[in-house]
Parts: sequence; C-alpha cells; structure tokens
Amino acid sequence: MQHPTIDATSDAVRAGDAATGTARAGHDPLAGLSAAVATLAGEDRSAWTGVARADLLVGLLSVRERLDAVILAVTGEWDRDKSWELDGARSPVAWIAHRAPLTRQDASSLVRTARFVRSFDTTAKALDAGDITTGHATIAAQAAKHRAETYRDHEAVILDVARELPVTGFRQVMQHWKAIADDQAVSEPPGDDTDYLDITTTFEGIGHLDGRLSATAVKTLIDRLDAMEPPDPKDGPRAPRSQAQRRAAALMRLVHGDTPPTTTIDIVIDHETFAGRPPADPTQGCCDLLGQGPISPLVVRTLACDAAIGRVVMNGNSEILDLGRRTRVVSPALRRAVILRDRTCTEEGCDVPAHRCDIHHVIPWQHHGPTTLENLKAKCPTHHLKTHQRMEADIRQHRRE
Repeated sequence: MQHPTIDATSDAVRAGDAATGTARAGHDPLAGLSAAVATLAGEDRSAWTGVARADLLVGLLSVRERLDAVILAVTGEWDRDKSWELDGARSPVAWIAHRAPLTRQDASSLVRTARFVRSFDTTAKALDAGDITTGHATIAAQAAKHRAETYRDHEAVILDVARELPVTGFRQVMQHWKAIADDQAVSEPPGDDTDYLDITTTFEGIGHLDGRLSATAVKTLIDRLDAMEPPDPKDGPRAPRSQAQRRAAALMRLVHGDTPPTTTIDIVIDHETFAGRPPADPTQGCCDLLGQGPISPLVVRTLACDAAIGRVVMNGNSEILDLGRRTRVVSPALRRAVILRDRTCTEEGCDVPAHRCDIHHVIPWQHHGPTTLENLKAKCPTHHLKTHQRMEADIRQHRRE
C-alpha cells in the first residue's frame, strides 16, 4: 500500500521544488509539511493491515531522511552566516540546544556534520541526490575531523564505498580509514584520537556515560572489568547479571577500591519536604543535590545513611531556615566493624561482599537513629534502595491510617 501523503511529500522534497518552494502559488512548504504531519498523527490506523503499516513506516523513514538532509543544508547556511550571533549566543551549538529539542551533544553533531557537508561539494551533491544518507555524512564528518585534507584526497573513493554500504558497514570502513590516515600522516596530528569521557546527568541524578578510548585502552579496560566481575553462577541465590551490569559494578570497584569511600553530599531542601510533607505547589519546593540537580527525597534519605551531610533547609526559594554543618556519619572504624560482622549484604539470599555495600541505618539517621554498631547493617546498593522504598511505603501507610 502506498500512502499518498507520503509519496507527495517525498517527491516534493526529493525534487527540491524549484525556487525553494515559492513557485507553489505562495504556498509555504514548512506550513504544508506541518499540516501533513498533523494529518498523519491524527489518522485512524486501527483497521490497517501489517503490510500497510510497514509501507507507511518505510515511507516515513524515507521522508525523514530527506528532511534531515535539508536540515543539514539549512544548518550549514545558517552557521556560515553566523546567524546565531544575532541573539547574542556564544556558539551555534548553544543556540540550537537552547531553542530546539536537542541535547548539546546532538546539537554539536548536527553543526559538525553541517559544516563538513558545506566544506566538501562532492559530498554535499551526493547527499542532496540521495546517493548517501545523513548517517553516512555524520560518520564521515566524525572521521574527517582533523583529517580534512586526507579526506579531500580520498573523497571520491569514500563516497563510492558509502553508496554501496549501509551505515553500519560504512562506519567500520571509516574506522579503518582513520587508522590508516593517521598512520600515514606526516604533519597532521591525529587529534580525534584523544581519549575523553563525558557524563550526562538526567532525572534523579542518574548518569549516562559517553566516551572514546583508543583501541589498546579499551581492550585493557574491558579485560580488567571482566576479570574483576566474572559471570555469575546460573544456580546462585540471585539472577545472573548481564555483562553490562557486571562491567558497571567492576568500574565502581575500580573507583572505590576494596572499601567504598563515604559519599559527601550537599543538599538544598525546603522545610516541608525535609519534614516529609512536600508542598502541593512544586515551585515552592526543592530537593537538590548540589552539582547534580533535583533528586527525590527517597534518594536523599538513602544517601544520608552513609554520607557526609551538608544541609540547607529553605523556606520557599529564598529564606534559609537552617544551615547545617557537614557531619561524618559512619566512621572508618565503625564501617570496618560492620563489614567484619556482616560479611555480606544482610538481605536474605544476597551474597554481595560487605566491603562493596552501603552502611544502612536501621532507624533512619534523619529520625534520630543512632550511629552505633547495633543500628547499622550492610546493604548492597540495590537492596539499600529497596529497603528505603519499603520504609517510605510503610510511613505513607501509617499516615493514611
């Protein structure tokens, strides 16, 4: 089944519609595109067959590819004229990230690829003709960073390869090309081979890692992580972890060593939330981990079990009610005593070694629970959070009663 809206839009975009669309009797192509999207979004597809849905999906992806190519071209023109400076922005990436629904990382990739396409006419023509995709262009732009002259010398051959290979296969070819280009370079340093690590925090302070390591560095790291956390037994007391989960645990062991350091946290929290009664108006409340952003009170209470706490209790957004002194909660000696006593996580069936566990207050610290050996237990991070979730649920149930 061919979808008429898709076909019409695709043909118009592919043809370029002479004179940038103004020949359509005053028709605004962007308004027409928005209207077509609205029509598609509101279409009743409940009775469609699987084949019809598949045709629509392929058509949509095809149109999106051509639209992405147009976006690259427009971005390149806009960046060339430094139009972003008109609003006082410091860079095109900052302007896009502020005004469009893109992360800074995605905005950076867009600008880099747009500049790359604008700099190489043959590549731009291949993209405009649909011979290569925006995915090919993005990969080529990444590979050509700091290798512009080498890419120019090999552009025709690289484009021939791109026309024949899907994006995944082309990525592998360009990785190989980068290695050869750097090996043959005489005066041009392989600047793109610099290792880096980016950590982006999202809701609840959760972090997402993105980085680049040299081939030898990544092999060394993977071997070390896999050796530290080998596969779990299939018949053990808990379900085997995935390779990704084991590597994450091993990475934290590398960071912490055998004894995890106590966390140092500075919390800015409003009075009502601190008392367990979050205000109904979210603009009047706050629960922020300085340097990270908003987190849930549950996470705060979990961290407070075993941390150096600095608190700022607020009345609204301006008046400070209490500026607490940072206090060490669990001393190194007391931590060692808990580890020696418990040996593993104290949750039934969990065998995570105690030296890799958090120290949990049975009676919560914020409820004046004492920091004594009798009131402390070893809890692995997973069970520590679950314990606090159960405690929070019990408190809410008690208040309802």
